[in-house]
Amino acid sequence: MSKNLDTDVVVAGTGGAGLAAADAAASNGLKVIAIEKLPQIGGNTKISSGFFAIDTKEQRAEGLKLTTEEAIRQLNEYNHYLNNGPLTRRIVEHAKETLEEVESLGMEIKLNPTANTTQFAHRDNPYAGGSYHMYQNKDQGYQNIQKSLEAKGVEFLFNTTMTDLITENGEVKGLVAQDENNETVMINAKAVVVTTGGFGANKEKIKEVMHTDRMRSLGVPSMGEGLFSMEKAGGVVIDPHALIHAAQLAKSKVTQKTSSKHLAGFSDNPLTRVLLTPLMWVDPNGRRFTNEDTVYDTVLWANAGYNVGGMYYILVDTKTLNAFTDGKEMEVSKAGPGANTTPGNFVELVNQSIAEETAFKGNTLEELAQNAGFNLAELKASVDRYNQAVDSKDDTEFAKSAKSLMFKVEEGPFYAIKAQVAFLGTVGGVRVDDHLHVLDKDFKPIKGLYTGGANAGGYYEGQSYPAYEGLASGFSWTSGHLAGLSIVEDLK
Repeated sequence: MSKNLDTDVVVAGTGGAGLAAADAAASNGLKVIAIEKLPQIGGNTKISSGFFAIDTKEQRAEGLKLTTEEAIRQLNEYNHYLNNGPLTRRIVEHAKETLEEVESLGMEIKLNPTANTTQFAHRDNPYAGGSYHMYQNKDQGYQNIQKSLEAKGVEFLFNTTMTDLITENGEVKGLVAQDENNETVMINAKAVVVTTGGFGANKEKIKEVMHTDRMRSLGVPSMGEGLFSMEKAGGVVIDPHALIHAAQLAKSKVTQKTSSKHLAGFSDNPLTRVLLTPLMWVDPNGRRFTNEDTVYDTVLWANAGYNVGGMYYILVDTKTLNAFTDGKEMEVSKAGPGANTTPGNFVELVNQSIAEETAFKGNTLEELAQNAGFNLAELKASVDRYNQAVDSKDDTEFAKSAKSLMFKVEEGPFYAIKAQVAFLGTVGGVRVDDHLHVLDKDFKPIKGLYTGGANAGGYYEGQSYPAYEGLASGFSWTSGHLAGLSIVEDLK
């Protein structure tokens, strides 16, 4: 059994991109149906904390004089100019108006001043840290947005999953979906906006594009329905990858306890303070591999961990754990979901992790290497070099800051605590122009087809994304806003 619906615009997915596209279209008199596979709006955007925008009233109130030109230059340089230049420019230029529209729909915004940024590595860069417009009272904000859009005539169909596009002679004429009763829903439309949020729950596809299966998956269950449908309709997939974002303590193999706190990957274990300080890190072979100060930047931290397969180990000795128990620790990063600050006996906490098979112990480095599967020669050489760096306050291997060279690894028992890079869904996707038309292999727009957010390609380079706070969320909302405006213009 199936049902048929007719509309001007159908939006698949109601994260920031879908909501912004629906708003732009409905605000200009178009009839809009928005479908969502979950029972509520928000998608992965609801997990995010803030919105990247430049030259906003919030920034001006703080005395920040930021220019779109400088923001564009920094983004292009970070991406090594492999990004879509015209798209990047339009996103940055239109982010402010999009943010103001999101506020008008009912989301409260508060600027996170650079001096107070949770990303300590961004304290001296107002573009990376001072462009972070943080959502306040998110749950209420999203309720307000839904009511505002419904007042503009947007019809929401929840528990409804897109399965395919309706095409005719190379043009997109609507989409096919499946509702919660497994009934087929055919929605005929003059324009389709595919904002289904990538493929973060598709383990096989993630493994294929990221070349590892060792990372922790967070976020909503997007399987790639929209992306693959656009590819089938002639879109060209150019740059999809996991949105790697900080790292987490490894997920226990023994217990599946979860935190009641609604934060992406949050752990209520005080051991997160060990995770979030620049102690000594080694790869799965037992070799040190990076400057651990990357822990102060969510993206760079994830990048470093991804480079060794998405999983690494924090190497500590008993003396260090006792120091943490006594409150003698380095500055704890607030990157990612942040650390639990309650006191704890850190030796006991690590022993609990050993029981959960997320840490290893050895009375000697030889025993630790055997238990954790490290190469003993690599482990010993790395520990020797690291201890020398701590003594001299000079890391000749990776140029770690002197203040972070605080704890040696010298008094057994020794511990290796497993950490895994986390990813919040995916970003990147099909090739688009700067008006968010989906382009075919000849760089021509596929009539009737638009996208944004985690399905739009060209804003990010490689396996990462620029380390600017709120960038993915800001791109989601702004690209959706521009897609909606493009539909309005095209349907005239």
